[in-house]
Amino acid sequence: MANGDRVATVPGRMSAHWRTAMFPLLNMFLSTHRIMSEHETMNPSMLLIYVTVVTGNIQKLMRERNVPPEFTATAVLPREWVVPMSRSAIAAATGLPRETVRRHIAQLIERGVLIEDPRGGVTIVPGAIQDRGYEPLLEKLLTEFARAADVLLRAGVIEAGPA
Repeated sequence: MANGDRVATVPGRMSAHWRTAMFPLLNMFLSTHRIMSEHETMNPSMLLIYVTVVTGNIQKLMRERNVPPEFTATAVLPREWVVPMSRSAIAAATGLPRETVRRHIAQLIERGVLIEDPRGGVTIVPGAIQDRGYEPLLEKLLTEFARAADVLLRAGVIEAGPA
C-alpha cells in the first residue's frame, strides 16, 4: 500500500463473505478485551466504559484534518484538546444502564484510571499511556488489527487503492 492510499469496503463482496468478514472483526474485539484485561483487570462493561471515555476524550483532536505531530504519539495532551464525557453520554454511547455506568466509573476513579474533570464529566488520567504502561499494548493491538485486515483483504471485502 502506497502512502496516500486508502482502504475502502467493497459492498458487493460483503454479503458473499459475511462469515469470513465477521469472524476477524469479532475476534479482534475479543482479543482487544483479552489484551486490555491482562494489563488492567476490567470486566467487559468496565472496559467498554473505559474505551468509550478514551475515544470520547480525543475526539476533538482526531477530527482535525492533520493531527499536530507532537500529539500523534504519547505526549500528554493539553487539557483543551481533551473532551470530558458525562455519565449520560457514556451510557448513551455504550447502551449500558446509567446506574451501571455510574458504579463502574466510581470504581475506575477509585483505581486511578479515570478522573473527574473540573469542566464536568470524566477523562482518562493525564499521562496514562506512559504511567500505566499502555505503550507495549499497542503492538499487540496492532498485530490483531493487521491479522483482521489481512483476512478482510484476502476475502475481498476491503481493498486498498488511491485516495
